Amino acid sequence: MTTPDPFEHDAAVYVLGALDPDDRLAFEEHLAACPDCRDRVEQLRPTVALMAAVRADGFDLEPGPVPDTLLPGLLREAARERSRRRRLTAGLAGLAAACLVALVIVVWPSGSAPKPVAREMTAVRTSPVHATATLLGRKWGTQIDLHCYYDEGVAVSMPYDLVVVDKANAKHDAGSWWLTPEGATDFTGGTSVRPDRIAEVQVTLPDGTPILRLTV
Repeated sequence: MTTPDPFEHDAAVYVLGALDPDDRLAFEEHLAACPDCRDRVEQLRPTVALMAAVRADGFDLEPGPVPDTLLPGLLREAARERSRRRRLTAGLAGLAAACLVALVIVVWPSGSAPKPVAREMTAVRTSPVHATATLLGRKWGTQIDLHCYYDEGVAVSMPYDLVVVDKANAKHDAGSWWLTPEGATDFTGGTSVRPDRIAEVQVTLPDGTPILRLTV
């Protein structure tokens, strides 16, 4: 009889950032050895990035900007609730997935347009990571398509973050993904910053240290 995976329903909560520190560490250690969980995480990341990037004025709501602290605050509250009600994790994961699908249906633009050419990101410091980035203007801001891979022979599995620096030198999270030695990763991130307001796109380590950049 196959033993159930205790982390099976943690992928959506992990991508939303709602795991408490101890559970997040345990889940990340599990990811290194579980391709099924890595697949679930990678499938959820693009829509989570879009959810974080959607601006309030794209819906029939009261006008006004969404504070940068709104989403992190909601996620911290979700983490506290999850600690008290761990048995409801599966239900929370299902609800999160349904919300993400609804958001994609609402904000994804119709029609088609020529896709811009991918541009090679340059190294900020010595690193085995390489990436190309494609920026696409969207109704809600900017979509960033990333193609990321390791040097041949590198056996490292860890997360990386995508950061957008606007022309006022403010930084905006555009998503994160897990890069493994098995092959290249295609990741889609997003930001509410319009393409003409972006100064730089960065790939950073989890501690925020930039390793790659693309000057726009």
